[in-house]
Amino acid sequence: MAQLLVTGGAGYIGSHLVLDLLLAGHDVVVVDDLSTGHHLALTRVAELAGRGCRFVHADIADVATVASALDGVDAVFHLAAFKLVTESMVAPERYFRNNVAGTAALLEAMVRAGVTRLVYSSSAAVYGPQPDAPISEDAQLNPESPYGVSKAQGETMLSWMCARRGWAATSLRYFNPVGTHHSGRIGQPQRDAAALAPRVLNALQHADQPLTVYGTDWPTPDGTCLRDYIHIADLNRAHLLALQVLLPGQHGIFNVGSGRPHSVREVLASCRRVTGREVPTTDGPRRDGDMARSTADASRFHAATGFIATGTLDDMLASAWTWAAHNPAGYAT
Repeated sequence: MAQLLVTGGAGYIGSHLVLDLLLAGHDVVVVDDLSTGHHLALTRVAELAGRGCRFVHADIADVATVASALDGVDAVFHLAAFKLVTESMVAPERYFRNNVAGTAALLEAMVRAGVTRLVYSSSAAVYGPQPDAPISEDAQLNPESPYGVSKAQGETMLSWMCARRGWAATSLRYFNPVGTHHSGRIGQPQRDAAALAPRVLNALQHADQPLTVYGTDWPTPDGTCLRDYIHIADLNRAHLLALQVLLPGQHGIFNVGSGRPHSVREVLASCRRVTGREVPTTDGPRRDGDMARSTADASRFHAATGFIATGTLDDMLASAWTWAAHNPAGYAT
């Protein structure tokens, strides 16, 4: 068993990962400034796991505090990043400060603490529009948003740390995580979320806030964007497997997705099946930074670890609805 540090561990993906790490027997330290995360999520994680983590309320740019938190840590999961594509188009400097400069500060803290193993939360946004689908890790990177640029820059920094410092790093390029823990105790607050699933659930709960479908004229079978969705439970499993492929001096880069594309209209149909309710929608224009399709070729990660994403779209939305129905205001009390 290891002692592991999770940056951004009070967020949506981070809290689910912390729970699985605790259940697997690891000791966990969480560093989070709570700018987008919620301390209540960690309280509920402790209830579900039967034990808690050590929480450090700090910005990852605080090198001294993070270096102290790294004392005795075996490896780091770095999930502390802003992740809204549309927001990054409006305020790119905010994304460069947190996602790029913040990551650089974390690396400095790790050097001070002598920690050399890291699993990095990257994104399919590093690819941008691609001529081929599904997308392999060998595709030329063409990010079309500051968010995507910031994630690609993080990967570049890790490659240099592995080459010059002998670090062992793995970057997981996420393809649209959806769903929650089956208990419905932790999840992703719907209000103000940019991802499709929480916006769909928010529209179900607030009839006066219909879901806006951003673009109905994309070059896809039904005119709406195609995305590769992966259940949060599968994504957690991928993180634990990523620890097994950390090799000194090497930076492994892997897509993590299901390989199964679904359109916006297919997501709406799935939501109708699992909730028995029609989602109110309205059509809107395309958003800056969006692309027609994005599907993972996850064969490299499967070859390295045996990983296969098993959660279906209905599984994802059913679990997300359990969370939303029991927590209509998210973590607000």
